[in-house]
Amino acid sequence: MSVTVADLVDLPHLRLRLFAGADGLQSSVSWAHASDLDSPWDWLAGGELLMRNGRTLPRDGHAQAELLQGCAQAGASGIVIGEDPETPPLTDELATAAEQRALAVLTVPYSVSFAVLARAVADANAGEAPARVGQIERIYGALRDTLGGCSAESPTARLQRDLGCRLLLLDTTTGNPIDPAAPAPPDEAVRSALLAGVRSHDGRIPGVLHIPLADCGTALAVEVPAEEPTVLVAVGLPGPDTSLLHHLATAAAVETARQAMLREHERRLGAELLAHLLDRRIDGAAARRDLTAAGIDLAHAVVVATPADDGAGQCDLHLALGRRRIPHLLLRRGELLYALVRDTDPDIRAVRRKLGPDTVLGVSSAADTLGRLPAARREAVWALSLARRTPGSISRYGEETTFTVLRSTEEAQALVDRVLGPLLAYDTDHATELTASLEAFLEHRRSWQRTAAALGVHKQTVMYRMQRVEKLTGRTLAETADITDLWLAFQARALLSGAPSPGSPRPVQEPDTAD
Repeated sequence: MSVTVADLVDLPHLRLRLFAGADGLQSSVSWAHASDLDSPWDWLAGGELLMRNGRTLPRDGHAQAELLQGCAQAGASGIVIGEDPETPPLTDELATAAEQRALAVLTVPYSVSFAVLARAVADANAGEAPARVGQIERIYGALRDTLGGCSAESPTARLQRDLGCRLLLLDTTTGNPIDPAAPAPPDEAVRSALLAGVRSHDGRIPGVLHIPLADCGTALAVEVPAEEPTVLVAVGLPGPDTSLLHHLATAAAVETARQAMLREHERRLGAELLAHLLDRRIDGAAARRDLTAAGIDLAHAVVVATPADDGAGQCDLHLALGRRRIPHLLLRRGELLYALVRDTDPDIRAVRRKLGPDTVLGVSSAADTLGRLPAARREAVWALSLARRTPGSISRYGEETTFTVLRSTEEAQALVDRVLGPLLAYDTDHATELTASLEAFLEHRRSWQRTAAALGVHKQTVMYRMQRVEKLTGRTLAETADITDLWLAFQARALLSGAPSPGSPRPVQEPDTAD
């Protein structure tokens, strides 16, 4: 049997005095916990004796009563207030709350250290150590068997049977099980109560989150270290304490890491499928089968393009979308990340939310058919180039365009081919840089000197290159109409690549006279 509050009061060297709550003297004490936080109950699992410095006690009677109510709700066995010259008077409201909740309120002199009280509790409960060690051994035994391949059963599944309780590994944001293949919790009450508790703490998980349940008392939730916010919820855990809960969270972290490894394999397969779809390297029957398995209907799906990061974001995005049960395929190519997702605002905004508030997204029109997927990718890139104007914006293909003469990716590509095609082909065949030189020339307002400085060449080299450009394109750089064609072609090329548009060239402005 654990030591009781009355047993501690009977120890003369502790010099404890009862202020109120005599009906709580027979409560068992599992541990002595010191805390001066405003909400110490967020770090109690039940059975703890809370030790608090008197100078941190609220002076208002209502606030003192609220402190007691919170501790009683969390299952504390009692409250010890360390007296010092700055301790405010203990109020009638505190005494009334202590009597109503049968929670003993004790005082201890300034000269008695909290460490002495904590040691007395630990020594008195030393006889229970073997049982507690046995519980911890079961936790790490389940973990050892899983990692060693001795058991196909997950650690939490085995431990909830061994410990006689329910253990749920849930996503903190959605309340869903972290394993997408697992069914939802058997009752909505757990999920709803968890989400309500998380919201009441501004999205953060304290040491122990108490989740009140109508049919089975209170469940306890602790944070599990993982890439995505995760909690372990224990329902009906016998004799819980914070240390045991965190041992359980350690075992759950290993299970979460295994799930993350499985999701990474799933992401790689999805990337391979999306690459084959965009490159048309998969037959129709196999494509439809794989898309159905991924939960994607092309008639209601879009391609989303966004700037890629160093690679970690893609893995994190896959985990986040999987936790939210959002069907998707992800693929990184070059500097862009593509996602094939459902054409719904919640799904598209979930992508942006995970990648960050300043992330820009380009969204295609409906993919519709297998044959239209490559065009949908170009549409997404086109929309992305427009979205880059404003941090955090989401641009949909067809909703806006930079120039009314460029109404689609097909028209933009036709313009690039017609105007810049000969120049691009010449650069490819002869390893020259005429296209880049022309773009720099237009960006620098047709200034020979500034263009030469930007390219790191002599002014005469720039003049020679522009003569070659005129010959290949059939356009004169002194004619406003010809310069306009070239400028629009460069803008269309930037839109098609998804790259930020270059500094706006000014085709109709006269060159600087200094040159």
